[in-house]
Amino acid sequence: MLHQFLVSDLVVPLGLAQEPGQECLTRFGARLGDGTRLRPDLMVFRKEQIEGDLPYIVGAPVLAVEVASPVSRAADLGAKRDLYARAGVQAYWVVDAGDAEPELVVHALSADGRYTAERVPWGGSLRLTRPFVIDLAPQEIFRPPRRVTPRRRAAMPDVLAQENGPDLPPAGEPILLDAFGRRWPTGAEKVELWDGCPVFYGVWDERDVRAAQAVYPGRVVRLDQAPGEPGTMTVLPAPESDAGRPAEATEAAT
Repeated sequence: MLHQFLVSDLVVPLGLAQEPGQECLTRFGARLGDGTRLRPDLMVFRKEQIEGDLPYIVGAPVLAVEVASPVSRAADLGAKRDLYARAGVQAYWVVDAGDAEPELVVHALSADGRYTAERVPWGGSLRLTRPFVIDLAPQEIFRPPRRVTPRRRAAMPDVLAQENGPDLPPAGEPILLDAFGRRWPTGAEKVELWDGCPVFYGVWDERDVRAAQAVYPGRVVRLDQAPGEPGTMTVLPAPESDAGRPAEATEAAT
């Protein structure tokens, strides 16, 4: 619940600061390429980036905001940050609560395509002019900490093995967005597609790895942290030598 509270606290300040022709939405997708769809907790984008009834915008948002949780913190401040930079997202903010008051980590894209970061602690403030004029003061934006209900462990469905159907490419190839949208996104706190690799946020162990292997036969399923710890599980293409035959390859962080 704390995650949702922190997102909602940002909606009004961003809505007031955004410029004409921009929109602000929570938990909406951003299609950054055929093999990459991210779902920021909050983003500001240009109205023309919405196409019909699609559940995502097309192209880089003006601003992407992620609220770091125990499950997502490593990704939000690491690999996902790099994905946003590569896609040309000019402004990327991370709300980092940890065990104390919320802080903001503000990333601005520089001319070399990399982010420069500045942390705004509780009690501090920072005035920005990009992507719009706004004063960031965590103690004024976020309400006092409140009691939250512990999250139940996410669990992947118990599924039977299946062959690669017409909606999945061969095991050695990336999974593109259209195919991914018709496959198994249930049971996770958040699901994204990174460069053709499904990424599931939650608390995973070997049982979930086996379930993922059954749904994505022949691919490498990797736990990105120790089993039972919060984080991500990534489904990777099969190694070239294994792409033509079924594989039981699994990697787990130690």
